[in-house]
Order: sequence, then structure tokens, then C-alpha cells
Amino acid sequence: MMQKSILVAWLAMSVFLSGAGLADADQARQERALAVFQKLQISVPLQSDEKQQAAIVDRLVALQDLHFVYLDLSIDFPASAGGRQSFTPYINGKAMDGGASDCPAGLLPMGPGVTYELGPLADYNHLLLSIFTGARSAFPYNDVSCEYVSGGDHGQMRVRGFFHVMANAIPTAVSLQLRPLTPPFDAASHVLAGK
Repeated sequence: MMQKSILVAWLAMSVFLSGAGLADADQARQERALAVFQKLQISVPLQSDEKQQAAIVDRLVALQDLHFVYLDLSIDFPASAGGRQSFTPYINGKAMDGGASDCPAGLLPMGPGVTYELGPLADYNHLLLSIFTGARSAFPYNDVSCEYVSGGDHGQMRVRGFFHVMANAIPTAVSLQLRPLTPPFDAASHVLAGK
């Protein structure tokens, strides 16, 4: 009877310790995921002066030091064609500067051949940024869309997702490429939850 009690106690302790070990391993995995992926939110206002533009460019250029990032990038658009905006995004080399006609509310194209670009700027041309999209089905955490902004005076292009950042030095500037990737679910869920 005594041996049976010792065996039951030993089994209970083993289960408890193995559960604690799994919890420790899960927490370590979560901490590694958060250490690998930085979560950044960058907003580009409709109009900004040269100093504000430089600060935005500096934040974007700093992506090259992160290697892996979850980026939430929003770029304001004028409500009508011809309106002034700080940065002009491009899709497959064509400028998206027509206001609401270029950025109607809803999903924007994504796919293996679809690339969005930012820059160079006329006043502060120290950055070229290329965002490769890939198919939505292949990269379920990534999205490119245009959103309605309350007030109706402008729209907003928004790029969200997990990216691998690659940088190339070019004269007086840096060329960044954001290539989409899909992290494991546990890593993605903890980064998105911001825990």
C-alpha cells in the first residue's frame, strides 16, 4: 500500500514538473518571438514640413537594423486629385497621387507581382522603400488597403504585416526591401497581441 502511494505521488509530481517545464518552454518561445519581431506603427500625415519628413524617413530607414518587423504603415491621401501630400506611394512603378480615385476605400491588390514603393522625396530623398506583397492566402497576417478617414477630407493607404527587411546602400540614400513572411502562429499571435 505504501509503495502504491509513493508511486501515485511520484507520478503526480512528474506530471506537475513536466507541465511546469512546458510552461517555461512556451514562455521562452514567446519571449524569443517578441525579441525577433519588433512591432512598429508609423503614420505619414497628409502634409508635413521638411523636418517632419526627415523624422519619418529616419524611422523608416531604422528598419534596416531590425531585420524582422511587424509594420503598420499608414499614408494619408488627399480627397481629390491634385491635392498636396507628403509622400507619394507607387504601385508597380505608377504614382498613386490621384487622391480618392487612386485609393478608394477597400482592399488594394496583393500578389507575387505587386509591389508598393515610397520615395524618393523631392525635399528629402534619402530613402527608397519597396514593399513586396505576395498573395493574401500565402501571407494571412499581411494586408494592403485604403481606409476612409472620418471627416472625408482625406483617405489613408495602410500596409500591415510581417516582413523581412533587406537593405542596400545607394548613393546618399538607403534602399529598403520589405519581403513578406509568415511566422508560426504562436509567434504571430503574441506579436499581434503586443504581450
